[in-house]
Amino acid sequence: MHLALSRPLSRRTFLRGAGVTLALPVLNAMTPSSLRGATSSSAAAPPKRFAFIYTPNGYNQSTFLPTQTGMNWSLPTALQPLAPVQSDITLVTGLDRTYVGGTGVHAQCGACWLTSSPPVETLDGAFPTNITLDQVIAQEQGRDTMLPSLELSCNDFADNKETKYFECISWAGPGYAANTEKDPRAVFRRLFGRPASGPTRSVLDVVLAEARDLQRRLGRDDRQKLDEYLTSVRSTEQRIERAERAATRIQHPPFPEPAGIPEKRGDYLRLQAEMFVLAFQQDLTRVATLVVDPERWDSPRMFHDVFDKPQNHHVLTHTKGEDAKAAITKIDRFHIEFYAHVVSRLKSIREGDGTLLDSTVLAMGSGISDGDSHNYGDLQVLLAGGGLRRGHLRYDGDRPLADLWLTLAQQGGARRPRFADSTGPLKELLA
Repeated sequence: MHLALSRPLSRRTFLRGAGVTLALPVLNAMTPSSLRGATSSSAAAPPKRFAFIYTPNGYNQSTFLPTQTGMNWSLPTALQPLAPVQSDITLVTGLDRTYVGGTGVHAQCGACWLTSSPPVETLDGAFPTNITLDQVIAQEQGRDTMLPSLELSCNDFADNKETKYFECISWAGPGYAANTEKDPRAVFRRLFGRPASGPTRSVLDVVLAEARDLQRRLGRDDRQKLDEYLTSVRSTEQRIERAERAATRIQHPPFPEPAGIPEKRGDYLRLQAEMFVLAFQQDLTRVATLVVDPERWDSPRMFHDVFDKPQNHHVLTHTKGEDAKAAITKIDRFHIEFYAHVVSRLKSIREGDGTLLDSTVLAMGSGISDGDSHNYGDLQVLLAGGGLRRGHLRYDGDRPLADLWLTLAQQGGARRPRFADSTGPLKELLA
């Protein structure tokens, strides 16, 4: 039995406690009773979300590029971890960017990946940086959320070898990089607050009484959704606690690793991704960026369960021989497996008549295609969700990357006819 709500819950309903404000996921009880049971076209549509994941140094083209286009494309070696979610994936290849002389070849890769300036517009010294795609969309989608956007990074190197241009992909304007957060605990507290009674208390303990009271008044489906959501929040909290204990235990790690970062690289990536997934689920933000690793950073990186010793990704891209190429493919697969995990995670969360993936565009790519030749052309971008057409779309060097960003900007509500050096939206991408 449950007590019916006399009026629909507000989308901005929170569970509150001492120092904690916990937003709710989208529930059926937030729909007016007159629309409950109606078709999805008559009910309120879920908000649109956008997440951009950046990987450095390009990919091994020989094992990354499919030979077929269209819906029936076979996964090459590096993309095989996509098999469980291939029906949700769009791969766009053959898009180009223009490198502008005056900076290092790697410096523009990430810094200008999402920039809205054309190559001839160098507003930041020799860099054509400007407000980036994520921030353009955030100006439209972030008006009704607590955080206009969320900028995350998994660069846990303690040595500051490079400038901001090598590790920042989100820019508020020319020269003004958005500050990224690398510590999962700090992100968690930003989203949920910090219990006033001390750091060891769970945020769920603080709001438990309100959560139980609300559950008694919800229908069966909503009770299940709320329970799944609260379980996800607690699971994330526990993973952070384990990471912090591990960081304390490891006194002399083989490579720099700040406190609070999980021991295994894959766990760190998934934990940071979980932050924006939960933020999307609560509608705390609708735009996120995640830097997997910075460009050209020549500190060895441990890829757990892939190699038995740290690898220098950048150096591998410039090393001749089949062994180096095979190692790059393994790193590519490691990142693709992470991407597939995030796709599956978004798809597992129900929202309205569909899933969180249905209302989210999840993009992943690199600022160069081939790391050895520093090729700014023939770029590859993976897309999932957002109602985009599935399959492999190939453009043979006749379309700029900005055409894809223009397409997504317009999907995100931006009323602009151009983006950087765009020639027009990719109409083939729209279902």
